[in-house]
Amino acid sequence: MPTVWELSAPYENFLVPVLPLAPAVCAVCHTSVVGGWQLCSQCSRARSMLAATASAVGFTALAVKGEQLARDLWVYKNGPSDGIRWPPRLGLAAVLWRSIDIHERCLAAAARVPGFSVVTTVPSTSGRADEPIAALAGMIGATQGRYQRLLSSNPQVPNTRDPRSDRYVAVRSLTGESVLLLDDTWTSGAHAQSAAATLRAVGAQAVGIWAIGRHFNREQPGEYGEAAERYYRHARALGWAWERCCLCDNRPT
Repeated sequence: MPTVWELSAPYENFLVPVLPLAPAVCAVCHTSVVGGWQLCSQCSRARSMLAATASAVGFTALAVKGEQLARDLWVYKNGPSDGIRWPPRLGLAAVLWRSIDIHERCLAAAARVPGFSVVTTVPSTSGRADEPIAALAGMIGATQGRYQRLLSSNPQVPNTRDPRSDRYVAVRSLTGESVLLLDDTWTSGAHAQSAAATLRAVGAQAVGIWAIGRHFNREQPGEYGEAAERYYRHARALGWAWERCCLCDNRPT
């Protein structure tokens, strides 16, 4: 049976790091921003529409539109057969395991808690019976012992990308607990932040979101495209290293 290191090693050839906090980088989701703003429009909208959002957000890598990680994140959920879905599912489980094993403490430090007592996932809102990200969380040693299904999708809420405090329903109180909330792809962050808001509403002391891929589109109009291209070139020049994440500066030495 291949090891986590062996399964994740091929990803080193194409993973692109998410940049740490800096000018022109969103203070929440670490995407490119323009005009001197601290937050991108989507994170600003989530903060304005939700009573609470995540204590901290971290990512394994950029899921650049048209590149391999973005493709694997789509295929592992939507491939036409188990035989096609299984290889990226194994690979992504290894990637998530390796990044959480190294960088969960970075996320906890950014969330200002010693660690996360419980792990859960962002539920699907598409009505699918399976939960691919939940399957990954149950496969990896870094989270399986703490994993619980704490949220269910509210069928009365339309499946849109709007941040909504009623999008999910919590299954129990979380008073005083700190929650590691896993997702596969962060696109707008609306679903993940809505899930975080629900967890905070039932008493969670802190919620740290970790997503495997931070969706990134280089092809945007005008100054947004220019900012995205600068960001992408900087990230490419920085290069990939498992030991580095966008939150490493928050980790105590």
